[in-house]
Amino acid sequence: MAQRITLGDLLHKSSKEFSNKPLLTQAETGETISYAGFEQLSNQVAHGLIEAGKTAHGYIGIMLENSISYLAATYALKKLNIVEVSINRAFRSLALARMINLTECQVLFTSKSHFEALQDIVPDLPHIQTLIVTDGLDEAQARFPEWQCISFEALLSHKRSHIQSSARDSDVAAILFSSGTTGISKGCLLSHRYAVRTAENMITPFRLTKDDVNYTPYPLSHIGPAYYDFLATMMTGGHVILRERFSLSAFWPEMVKYKVTWFMMLGSVQQLLWSAPPCPEEKQHNVTRCWSTPAPVPKADFDKRFGLHLVPGGGYGSTDAGWVVVPQWDHSGGIVLPHFDVKIVDEHDDIVPAGVAGEIVIRPNEPHVMSDGYYGMAEKTVETWRNLWFHTGDIGKLDDEGRFYFICRMAERIRVKGEMVSGFEVEEVVLMHPSIEDAAVIGTPAKHGEEDIVLFITLREDCLFDEANLRQHCQKHLAKFMVPSIIKVLDEMPRTPTGKPEKGKLASYPL
Repeated sequence: MAQRITLGDLLHKSSKEFSNKPLLTQAETGETISYAGFEQLSNQVAHGLIEAGKTAHGYIGIMLENSISYLAATYALKKLNIVEVSINRAFRSLALARMINLTECQVLFTSKSHFEALQDIVPDLPHIQTLIVTDGLDEAQARFPEWQCISFEALLSHKRSHIQSSARDSDVAAILFSSGTTGISKGCLLSHRYAVRTAENMITPFRLTKDDVNYTPYPLSHIGPAYYDFLATMMTGGHVILRERFSLSAFWPEMVKYKVTWFMMLGSVQQLLWSAPPCPEEKQHNVTRCWSTPAPVPKADFDKRFGLHLVPGGGYGSTDAGWVVVPQWDHSGGIVLPHFDVKIVDEHDDIVPAGVAGEIVIRPNEPHVMSDGYYGMAEKTVETWRNLWFHTGDIGKLDDEGRFYFICRMAERIRVKGEMVSGFEVEEVVLMHPSIEDAAVIGTPAKHGEEDIVLFITLREDCLFDEANLRQHCQKHLAKFMVPSIIKVLDEMPRTPTGKPEKGKLASYPL
């Protein structure tokens, strides 16, 4: 029977079971903390928030680079039954302000790396009252005189005792953001049970044990590193090597240094590893298996070069839906988990025959194992859940034996460097530029897997096109991965009968 437990209590349980074993190591510094030490740190953060009077609102934001402090803050909030609002550290301008304002957060954990982005939107953050900073306290106080600034170290309480959570496992634990299908990024309401089921369902297909060492360089504001990697490892007594960001040059040397046994390759990482020149460490590691989605390099070739087992695709999930389909060890088709029903439907929501491609729709067989909707966006929640099925906006198929195969997306989402980009959010920033009359964004296959962002624009009358100026505008207001790779100027934007840019037609234009 799958366990029903809140995340704060699960950490307490793991800290008792695995006590002095290493739980987390920061790859860049080698700093390591044990299970017991990590729980004590989380307790100190939780007690510190109580003592500082920062627990009343019920929502606290985290905008940090991957670190032990980030995860300690996350699990402190779980113990206090405060919802973590997980802010994508790469976002800028309008999208960043929307994320922070969504729940009217009054407290934000952050660091010096993000001061500039926050300073640009101070007038747009009416609810923030307190910054808890992991570094740069003096600079924070100088930049943000209107807010109270507290150092992470000063926040820590002398109390280290476990706080029994008042939450039920069905309560919301975190809000993580998804590009959804269309429009702005949406705040997915994720319960404790969602997180635990997601992590539990990693253990069997990837054969995780207490002897495993996982490597994760991906942002903890995503379910992959937060639940697939860290939480699944914590539940099995393993060890996580946490890196702030992915580094191709450091990848194999750190695999060897930290005796890593498994990892996921999100985004274009598989293609980057394959394209890199051979190095001695790629044959000297302890890695036994890894997983990639999508998998642009043939499994047999990848296995042979790197001396490991690439679990051959088949998995499927999203922030909205959870971890729905798990890969098989030696088969490209995935297995739908018993917590879910998955169907493939046509444009009328009628189920198509086995082997026929259609839209993937999902519903749960257990409460709270999927997102409980989008915070503050009831209409979008209802729209996505039409006919009592969650409509993913993705295309897939089921074979005669019920095995699942993902094919492609049909929604207006673009996958770049492991991130799902909302074309709408790129377009709204481009349209802020004074020379742009209209804008439309699509994705096109990229050289190293995933997609490039293509921006089509028309100019206002008497305006000249200055690509460097437009790129500078985009870089100021968008996350780096959201800046268009290709910009095409049109004399006239093709339109649908309802007046919207005709993106299907744009996809056929030469680039």
